[in-house]
Amino acid sequence: MNELLNIAQIIIEKGLIFSGVVAAVYISTRLINRDNLSIEGAFGLGGALSALCAVHMINPILNLALSTFFAGLSGTIMGLLMTKARINHIVSGIVVTSGLFSIILVTAGSNVSLNNKPTLLAFLNLPLLAPYNKLIVLGIITSAMVLLVRWLLKTEIGILLHAVGDTPQMVINVGKSVHGYTILGMTLSNTLAALSGALFVHDGGYFSIWSSVGIMVIGLAGLILAETLGTGWGWTLVAGSLAYQALISWTFELQLDPNWNKLITAVLIIGLIMVKQSLRKE
Repeated sequence: MNELLNIAQIIIEKGLIFSGVVAAVYISTRLINRDNLSIEGAFGLGGALSALCAVHMINPILNLALSTFFAGLSGTIMGLLMTKARINHIVSGIVVTSGLFSIILVTAGSNVSLNNKPTLLAFLNLPLLAPYNKLIVLGIITSAMVLLVRWLLKTEIGILLHAVGDTPQMVINVGKSVHGYTILGMTLSNTLAALSGALFVHDGGYFSIWSSVGIMVIGLAGLILAETLGTGWGWTLVAGSLAYQALISWTFELQLDPNWNKLITAVLIIGLIMVKQSLRKE
């Protein structure tokens, strides 16, 4: 029984960590209607900067804020390439991610160990709830993320972000810049991915440049699972992330080689898309 509870807790913790990636994919593909391949680079840079901050003993809360903010600026670069340089969004994402890969190697190297340095997930110390302190912190951060972005999307800014992907002419009609809101959307997308990257490092106690490989696929799988549960921004995105982590955990229970996880995810995405398409035809 205790083993099942431990597995469930790990699934929830990982699901909360990667919910930012799912949300990042949602912002770019559903709101802005542009695939954002730089999410992988933002995730990696967020983790690298967070690891460096931890090694230099920067306050964990400030650590998370700084790493998320500066890594999120990669989305601004992505948006500028799309709008001002008029480079295709797929090419822009590849270029930004490639550039960030080099930046990460120069600033943090390929691996950084935190060596038991203070992290945000160890910030809370409630003796009575000791086994769940990390889960509580992740729950608070994820809840704040969902509520803040939900509030933002209900404001004029959020309405115009929706319009950029659906009816950009409406943005022009009200005297606003389509390019400006596209850049804002991409910045928000990468900021959410960077948040996940930083939390991933805080959770694992190390940074590896290879940890961001396949992150885009994880986010896409979580989004598709979320959309089978509901639509729009909200807790369904978190549920989709949890569902994905539960499926991956199930593969471990079946004692499948972890090297197959990416292929399993790819097959899962294809299967879910085919099911959604068949339901639409009906």
